[in-house]
Amino acid sequence: MNAKELIQLNNKKRKLLTKENEEYYDKMLVYIRTSLAISEQQSEELLMEILDHIIEAQNEGKRAEDVFGETPAAYCNEIIKQLPKEPGKSTAFFIGFLLLQLAGLIAVIHGIGDVIIHYFKDSNQTVYIGTAFVTFFIVAVIIFLDVFLILKWLQQSVYKVSNKVKDFFSIFFIVIISLLGMILLPRFIPPFGYAIEVGGFVYLILGVATLIISKWLDRKYRFTK
Repeated sequence: MNAKELIQLNNKKRKLLTKENEEYYDKMLVYIRTSLAISEQQSEELLMEILDHIIEAQNEGKRAEDVFGETPAAYCNEIIKQLPKEPGKSTAFFIGFLLLQLAGLIAVIHGIGDVIIHYFKDSNQTVYIGTAFVTFFIVAVIIFLDVFLILKWLQQSVYKVSNKVKDFFSIFFIVIISLLGMILLPRFIPPFGYAIEVGGFVYLILGVATLIISKWLDRKYRFTK
């Protein structure tokens, strides 16, 4: 089964758990799914194996804690270390796929914004290829870094007592710094490269086409499995 099918089966099987076992397993689920060391397919296969063990133990009158102990995070880390690593080629293709989707999404958002702005006033529609690539690279790095930080924060907060005020300001700080970086850093990039005139509707068409192509590639090569 692929990852999506495993997730659907997981959702059905979790209903068989007692409240106590479900709370225990849900924390393991979040911890494993936010792990950056394994692929989605590997994480879902691991979660299904753990869930089957808990259901089997539950039928024997045992708790999940009796099977995996009082420190499930340590157990998860040990199992994750033993899993085979994703091939470098697969990881590169997956990152390329994500960048393609990101480029399409940015083009659509930029196109909508440009159409709205141009409706009220004339705007400069000249795009410099070199500047555009560097700007996209900056935005992509910031977004990937945000995803990494948020996933690590979610993973570490699973088995810690949460402080809602501290958590709020942590997320707020990441969002503000990221937005400022995406807005201000490109302003320091001088125009360079081949210049073309690209209006908002062109951005929209290119963005939608890119997203459709990425969807087709995902179905054919199963990047997200």
